[in-house]
Amino acid sequence: MIIHDRPPNFEVIQAAFPKAVEPGVMFAYDGNIYNPSGKIIPPALIAHEEVHLKRQIMHGADIWWDHYLRDSAFRYHEELLAHVAEFNAQRGPDRNQGARLLISTALRLVAPLYNYQPPRNLQEAIRDLRQEIEK
Repeated sequence: MIIHDRPPNFEVIQAAFPKAVEPGVMFAYDGNIYNPSGKIIPPALIAHEEVHLKRQIMHGADIWWDHYLRDSAFRYHEELLAHVAEFNAQRGPDRNQGARLLISTALRLVAPLYNYQPPRNLQEAIRDLRQEIEK
């Protein structure tokens, strides 16, 4: 279900990620996609958020969010899996378009929003995305 509101844990999310208040930022929480700005969600981003929802079922939503908020390596891994799903949802047969899509996906994976410590770089994101996509 898509809810046009902030998730119940938004205060702790915002404390860890100040950019979470920006328009277009969405959140997966306990079976729901929270879309505070109410913008239309493209299928690729729904695929992205569905990965988070499935992973929350495996761990429990509150446990998942606790790890996500305090463990940068866990957060990167979770975002990597979600960005692979996002990439695959948009991927077509054109190799040049695929290369551009890989770079734009990698740029979103290492965006300041995620507040990775230490920060991740574009080359690392491209490498990691390629490895996951080829699995």
